[in-house]
Amino acid sequence: MDRFFTLMKREWMQHRIGWLVVMAVPTVLMLVLSLFDVRGLKVKIDGDATVVSELYQLPVALQTVGWTFATGLLTFVLACLAVLAQLPGLARRDVQDRSIEFWRSLPTSHVQSVGATVLMHLLVLPGLALMAGVLGAQLVALVAISSHLGLGAWLTQPWWMLLPVVLVMTARMLLGLLLAVAWLSPLLLLTMAASAWLKRWAVPVVVATLVVGVEWLDRQLPLAVVKPVLDRMATEALNALLATHSFKGMHFDSPEGVTAALPDLPALLLRDAAQVLGNTASPAFVVALLVGAAGFGLLVLHRMRAE
Repeated sequence: MDRFFTLMKREWMQHRIGWLVVMAVPTVLMLVLSLFDVRGLKVKIDGDATVVSELYQLPVALQTVGWTFATGLLTFVLACLAVLAQLPGLARRDVQDRSIEFWRSLPTSHVQSVGATVLMHLLVLPGLALMAGVLGAQLVALVAISSHLGLGAWLTQPWWMLLPVVLVMTARMLLGLLLAVAWLSPLLLLTMAASAWLKRWAVPVVVATLVVGVEWLDRQLPLAVVKPVLDRMATEALNALLATHSFKGMHFDSPEGVTAALPDLPALLLRDAAQVLGNTASPAFVVALLVGAAGFGLLVLHRMRAE
């Protein structure tokens, strides 16, 4: 395990500057936004029932939760985009820069080397970015609330209620990251494997294969397969990330109504977590993991052949 953690640390050391920028930029942007009155921005709750002309008119606790969610989500989305941009090149990085001989000389297996790269980029770094966004959001909320309502308004918030909300929200988003990556592992890992074996042709080949599968193969089969599989993976990944089960059927007539419901949010998120975990007890999830494992195996095989 020490060797595996060393390989993970190598990934961090190699990409730390870019990742620190990714983690910091959303907080800085939100911090700048929080300094303005945001005049003309209308927040609608439950259709046209309530219109708030300016953000600082919302209840203070709701402002804190809103800034936390917005900043954390923006940081997470930016981190995911950075991961997707890097994925095709990661699989052949050590061969391209001719460092493969050095890494071969270390007492580590190919599975460990590939596993550390995949784990860091698909799970650890996006998770760290999410937590950095949530922490940065507290500074954003402090500045936004204090600049309009005074420091006392921020200090006298019902922290006994807010802390569980923020902690459970963060844990729920981390669980969503894990499950979304698991559901999408066939696409992610097979794309990486294609990049390792086909190099620059990988992305065009993957896209062309999916298009042919949806537009031609599904029409030749008695029952469509490719599009339903892609739709199922996308739906499950989005449900895992967005906690859609928590808020079905909920309606609020005012911001105060949303604030009054905040103490119930941790229980709702935990119930939603149980729901998305229950969705993994299906043959589709097992197949997704097996196909993802096949993609991982192709990455390891390519690394072995690169010797």
